[in-house]
Amino acid sequence: MLLRIDVIADFICPWYHVGEARLRAALQMLAERAPEVRVEINRLPFFLDPTTPPEGYPYQPYLERKFGSAEAVARLQAQVAAAGAQSGAAFNFPAIALRPNTEPAHRLIQHVQGAGADAVAVSRLVQFIYSAYFEQGRDIGQPAELARLALGAGLGEMGLEAWLASDDGADGVAELVAQVQALGVEGVPFFVFDQRLAVSGAHPPEHLLDAMRQALAGDSAR
Repeated sequence: MLLRIDVIADFICPWYHVGEARLRAALQMLAERAPEVRVEINRLPFFLDPTTPPEGYPYQPYLERKFGSAEAVARLQAQVAAAGAQSGAAFNFPAIALRPNTEPAHRLIQHVQGAGADAVAVSRLVQFIYSAYFEQGRDIGQPAELARLALGAGLGEMGLEAWLASDDGADGVAELVAQVQALGVEGVPFFVFDQRLAVSGAHPPEHLLDAMRQALAGDSAR
């Protein structure tokens, strides 16, 4: 039995760093309880701020403008860090200097997915990108950084850094973002299970597992 999961996210979304960890936990629970199910994950792009310039924004000033004050930012970061600590997603907000443009990272994921890369390796690369940014403060808008992460995930290839420095694949990412917006998605993380059941937000693993079971039950009833 096949379960398709469409995952819509942006790499600068701290709640999706939590959501990715919770998705991994839910998938492990599903594998233990329903080993006959084969999961296919399709990752789709989203831009939390489509106006972000190629060079990005200074991180803390951007957040303070968005949320109104340093105190408000600190409260939100404490909230997400607490959720992450319970889910296996670490945060080191003081290490983050830049809020990058995530188009290159989205192009990379679509590139490796389109090339038929192993789904486990793609998920590992996604995890590496989130960890590099939120735990180490690395600039994931830089082609060289993304190429190193891809290599570490077993998805490196000759010329990848140069490809990332170009705009190849940008039109495809823009088309996917438009398709996602046409579905009414306004925030991330956003999951669609078997193209029939949508879940918005970084819900606990048990909630995600329940959605997977509902989707599978609907498939069995057809």
